[in-house]
Amino acid sequence: MAVSDDAREDPGAVRCELTLPCDAQFRALRECVVERLAASLGCAGAEAAARAVALATSGLVDHPAGSVYSRVTMTFTAGGGVLTIRVRYPIDPAAAETAPGPGVESILSEGGSDAPLAVMRRLASGVEFGRVDGVECCTLVARLPAAT
Repeated sequence: MAVSDDAREDPGAVRCELTLPCDAQFRALRECVVERLAASLGCAGAEAAARAVALATSGLVDHPAGSVYSRVTMTFTAGGGVLTIRVRYPIDPAAAETAPGPGVESILSEGGSDAPLAVMRRLASGVEFGRVDGVECCTLVARLPAAT
């Protein structure tokens, strides 16, 4: 886990990054680390942020098409009154050749109102999907309390 206070977006931001294998056995570790990091960075809804990230990772790990993803990298940036959590999903090249998969957003959308994505949207202030340097990612935003 790398921690720095020199985030490119905001020189005063605090940035922390954690990479774990895309494996169900790391579910408890992901949830614990996310909740503690969110709380230590001042996120009033640390439990909600942890639950949203757990859904963004476990919802993928538990899906049969999730096997194309080798690991998840979670980057936490606190600055400008928000906690931004970017989850990156690099594809395992060997697995992608045999089963390219439907994509992260599609996987997390399965299940209607109980789908991981639907719950994530209720828990986080903002949820966006995209690609950064060719890697699928999900960005979650939580408001931080105003400094007093």
